[in-house]
Amino acid sequence: MINLKTYKIDLWPMDVFFFGGEQHFGEGDEANYFVHSNYFPQQSGVLGMLRHQLLIQNDCIPVKGNEPFVSKLIGDESYNILGSATSFGAIKNISPIFLSNEKGLLFSEAFEYYIDKKNKPDQLSLIAVEDKVGKTMIYPNVEKTLVITVGNNYSGKYEIRELLVSKKGDHFNLCFDKEFEKKGNLPENGVFIETGKPGIQKSLKKQRGAKDQGFYKQYSYSFPKNICFTFFVEIDRDVATNFESGRIMLGGEKSAFHMVVDEYKEKESPFHEGSGFYNGLYELSHASLNRIVCISDCIADDQLVGLVAFMSNSMINFRNTRTKVHKTSNYNRMEKLYENKQSQYNSPVRSNKYQLLKRGTVLWVDDDHLNAVLTLLKKDQHRVIGYNFIKTIQKN
Repeated sequence: MINLKTYKIDLWPMDVFFFGGEQHFGEGDEANYFVHSNYFPQQSGVLGMLRHQLLIQNDCIPVKGNEPFVSKLIGDESYNILGSATSFGAIKNISPIFLSNEKGLLFSEAFEYYIDKKNKPDQLSLIAVEDKVGKTMIYPNVEKTLVITVGNNYSGKYEIRELLVSKKGDHFNLCFDKEFEKKGNLPENGVFIETGKPGIQKSLKKQRGAKDQGFYKQYSYSFPKNICFTFFVEIDRDVATNFESGRIMLGGEKSAFHMVVDEYKEKESPFHEGSGFYNGLYELSHASLNRIVCISDCIADDQLVGLVAFMSNSMINFRNTRTKVHKTSNYNRMEKLYENKQSQYNSPVRSNKYQLLKRGTVLWVDDDHLNAVLTLLKKDQHRVIGYNFIKTIQKN
């Protein structure tokens, strides 16, 4: 029997938060002394938080001795970027994580806002972008060589800025600046308030004459009033008999949030991009190419580059912690080596590092390659936890 219910989850920060992903202080050759939080937590981190909450709320800690029911409740293992699992026990679907305020949801702006509108990009074949110093980025699969120039909202010295919009395309607290620098401690999207914390990285093993590894500075974020993270989750309540609001920890730095759980009763599904839930978002069509906009971070292999006519993108690093219910017995320490074929998973193991297309990435694709691109992106093992959500806008 399946008793599926969809919930709207709001995460209200209880203090500053830090989502490092691949950014951490590390040791030896991997040491970093200035680290900045990502704006959003990883979808795999959201999954891990939900699995942990279900264990706590349904009296399944410690796991040892409860393995059969734990597997039924949260699945046999953590998310595996190379795996094929499409179910995690009672957790059936997770949406991408968004921001919300009293007016509704805020989405990442598509990475095309910086293109010079005077050139009418909807009428041109997008082959190259020319920055202020004359450099161009060329992509394959189209014979023409028209150049699209960029407007004042782009500088080749920086990554494409991560802006926020409503479904209607209205910017939220946008902070434009000719030098693309932050105004005070607010990033250009006007939402994430940055806080820097200095400290000293201590030596892990004190030896005679050993010195501290050095100073570091960690940049975390907080929110203005009435802003929170929001996502949606579908849960089988016949398996998870308890699921309610509470305090949760999220991310490698264990940032504290108050999780507010409300049943979602609207008809528009947040798990299907073709539903009315996403109507109005990224709907500008192109004259000769199909557009694909990444609503969430997306996992794709190298074949993708050879299939698109043009791509405006930024990348984000990915690495997560892997455990297995029937093998992991010590959750209090991390294996020193990264995941490999010999990993026994007696303790949590860090996965290898991957790079994902960042939310907001735009792909322009011709008719001949569209189905191949969609096949690469629409893989259920990623979409079930909120990765690889895309919106496809057919050419006009």
